[in-house]
Amino acid sequence: MKKSCLIILLALMGWRAGASWAVGAEENKPIWLAVTKPALVEAIRPLAEYRTKDGFETVISTASVGQAIRGLDRQPAFILLVGDDEPGGENESWYLPAKRIKRYRWQSSQAGEFASDAAWADLDGDLVPEIPIGRIPARTASQVEQIVGKIIAFEHKPATLDDLRLYVWGGAAGYDPVVDRLAGALMLQVVRTKLPRWVRPWIICADIKNPFCGWPADQSMLFTQQLKRGGLLAVLIGHADTQYFYAMNFRGQDFWYGAANAADALASGEPGPPLVMICCLAGNFTADKPCFAESMLGMAAGPVAVIAATAESHPLTNYFSSVCLVQALDGPQRRLGEVWLSAQKKSLQTRDLIVESMLGNVEGKLEDKIDIGKLRRDQMLMYALLGDPALKMRLPEKLHGKIKRQKDGWHWKVHKPKDATELHVGFRPAGQQLPTVAGDLQRDSARKSFESANETLEFKPLPAPKAGQDWEGVVNKEGTLRLVAIGPEKIYVAALNLTNTAAK
Repeated sequence: MKKSCLIILLALMGWRAGASWAVGAEENKPIWLAVTKPALVEAIRPLAEYRTKDGFETVISTASVGQAIRGLDRQPAFILLVGDDEPGGENESWYLPAKRIKRYRWQSSQAGEFASDAAWADLDGDLVPEIPIGRIPARTASQVEQIVGKIIAFEHKPATLDDLRLYVWGGAAGYDPVVDRLAGALMLQVVRTKLPRWVRPWIICADIKNPFCGWPADQSMLFTQQLKRGGLLAVLIGHADTQYFYAMNFRGQDFWYGAANAADALASGEPGPPLVMICCLAGNFTADKPCFAESMLGMAAGPVAVIAATAESHPLTNYFSSVCLVQALDGPQRRLGEVWLSAQKKSLQTRDLIVESMLGNVEGKLEDKIDIGKLRRDQMLMYALLGDPALKMRLPEKLHGKIKRQKDGWHWKVHKPKDATELHVGFRPAGQQLPTVAGDLQRDSARKSFESANETLEFKPLPAPKAGQDWEGVVNKEGTLRLVAIGPEKIYVAALNLTNTAAK
């Protein structure tokens, strides 16, 4: 009898295999589901409580991932896995496995399967996830607590102009000179034509004939400095393995970017922006030691979340993911997992015959014709989001106003949001020319060209209306006018294209 009573008591308290705790339950609210192991429940609870205040019904489950999802009365809005996966660790207290997916190979050296968290979120079996899903790849409660603290701190940072900055580092393609030059030009074209106009991009390029290259030995330091500065998003595009991102070869020396390059600078301070690694293997959290993405996530001032592939990703589908990601920044989604999933779904349908002909077979093939449809399918499933998919990105709200062309220029006027305390007026002139790189690359001239090239992407400050005045003004040059209103918690933006033929 005493034994039966004890079992009942433990069950009522939730101390049983596969238990679920509704931290904040209210019907019809979106569900934030955390699936974890008993040893990590208390460590994730502060984030669940925070998401409850954020408007979610929050559930923490120690059932298997599939059972946790099926045990809900409706589909969750976000899924967060808390625990790690390593073959052979099945009996460890932190073990929470990803699914294994049979892969489409284009090189004989590639493994026959890859780890996929995204596959857990494919509820109807069509190999397309329905729900944003992420993972905190932790093995101890202290590791979970550290990342939870980063997430909450990131969302509480005051709004600044740096929230509109996006950092892109394109590594060397490493194929042949013609393809490499085209790949670099393609990256710059995407940044210049696909990004929302309000974004302030900052670029590193691996092409030594391009002024955005700078001095190769500086690239790691410069990129880390931008992560430390903070922003909207950071993106690495190129080749990688589980531990390093490949930047370029210069004068016989290979330059790589790994956790060791950033560890000292990012050991303390505010958490950095989400980092998306559009490359191979850097997100393989099932390896026998922390992968590059895990190491960056674990740094106190490192990125608050990292998206990276668990296997070799293809350059063609990586291109489509990159294009759709930057376009999604201007969409209705506000949370990282939603933005990424939206971009990935759009990339399934995006076509570019010229790019497909250039990149389709650039890394070889094992069939007479490479199957782009299967490459797209694997792309959806092999990228892991390390961090909370419900993370609120530092995306701006729309600033409403109007603009009219008159003889003396473009007259603009915007409505002041109730919570806005200041207006920043910036202007990027049209037709700016990039500096040229002539002859052999030299350190001082390369650094000067790099600074000048990135300066062309800057919004030069213009005088803002004084306190008590209407928010209006006039600009008499062609270019992009960016109006940014900042309040304690939000940032609002309008980017106006000033041309003699249109004002949008």
